[in-house]
Amino acid sequence: MRFEVRNLSFSFGDKRVLRDISFEAADGEFLGLMGPNGSGKTTLLRCMTHYLQTEENRIFINGKPLQSLTSTDLAKTFAVVPQSSSTDFTFSAHDIVMMGRFPHMSSRLAGYGKVDDAIVRSAMEKTNTWHFAARPFYALSGGERQRVIIARAIAQQPQGLLLDEPTVYLDINGQLEVMDLIKKLNRSEGISVVAVLHDVNLAARYCDRIALLSQGRLEAIASPKEVLTPELIQSVYGVDVVVRKDPFSETVYVVPHSTVSVVPKHGTRVHLLCGGGTGGPIMKALFDAGFVVSVGVLNVLDSDFENANDMHLATVAEVPFAPISDSAHGENLRKIQESSAIVMSPFPVGPGNIRNLEAARTAARSGKAVFILEHDPEKGIDFVGGKADGFIKELISSGAVLVKDVGELLGRLSCGGIK
Repeated sequence: MRFEVRNLSFSFGDKRVLRDISFEAADGEFLGLMGPNGSGKTTLLRCMTHYLQTEENRIFINGKPLQSLTSTDLAKTFAVVPQSSSTDFTFSAHDIVMMGRFPHMSSRLAGYGKVDDAIVRSAMEKTNTWHFAARPFYALSGGERQRVIIARAIAQQPQGLLLDEPTVYLDINGQLEVMDLIKKLNRSEGISVVAVLHDVNLAARYCDRIALLSQGRLEAIASPKEVLTPELIQSVYGVDVVVRKDPFSETVYVVPHSTVSVVPKHGTRVHLLCGGGTGGPIMKALFDAGFVVSVGVLNVLDSDFENANDMHLATVAEVPFAPISDSAHGENLRKIQESSAIVMSPFPVGPGNIRNLEAARTAARSGKAVFILEHDPEKGIDFVGGKADGFIKELISSGAVLVKDVGELLGRLSCGGIK
């Protein structure tokens, strides 16, 4: 089934909900419709199902205008799966699925035959619902109900599925079960899928492409890795995120940090010396408190390098597994000179990064404010035969301030702790 939307706009009274939307969904494609609440994605799906009336020649199915198709034609072409389904009647799960055969009946008075029975059983077996076919629909769990509704959709023998948040009330296991089923139908039977989804990570895992809406406009339509970027997610959702690549599935996944900080940047520069994953929470806390943060020196494969890179912080980088070079050390000292304060996380110190402690000593001797986060005494950080402990003792004797945690650090920085 091939969908085409051409310059579609839609309003509820005076309120414009969709604005000049155009895109195509190819035959056999799994397309996700995403966007914040109120972005228009469900309205768009309802226009595509003909539930909402649109202007003529705005939506086409397999090249034909949506309005030119009868309701029976539409039911044979695509099936609709709503967010949730319930009934006050005592229909069994089998009864609900058999309703999917209604578009194929020769007349309203015609009954169901053996072919219909076989198709319904096949649909229920594919969705793992046959074993409770006789149970009342109202007695099923949310995940079981959703699988029954998908079975009903399969029984229609459609070319496409249009789904409105099919996992909205399901737990994690139920979400994966339903999405795996939809993906299997898409891949093994060539059924086209257009689905409204809220969960960006489910969309990244299952969709071929994502159409991202914001305030009724189509902001982007492309592969998940092209749409789910930190910049675009921040622009549309107002959330600061990190986007990673799953090494097993090769798909991207999104880790939210927080809503975008409204704390104004006050221009006070802080340089962070860290490594081994000890700097991430400190970077985030300083950034959210309005400081301009720089970081260094970090090897490119260090997890703190990734943290700094994800936050777009100025970072002094060194090649993987290499000791700090003269050029990187010099750049580190320049960053320190530009900063009002230097913060040291409790990072493990080895021969490759001990020059970061030398840089901190230079800062202290020049009169810079230096703050040292205490480390867990049960976790040693000195892997250079006591030299690191010696540097830290010298720093403290030179006026460096030892702080217990990030909260105390922010308090001292905010209360005149910077010279």
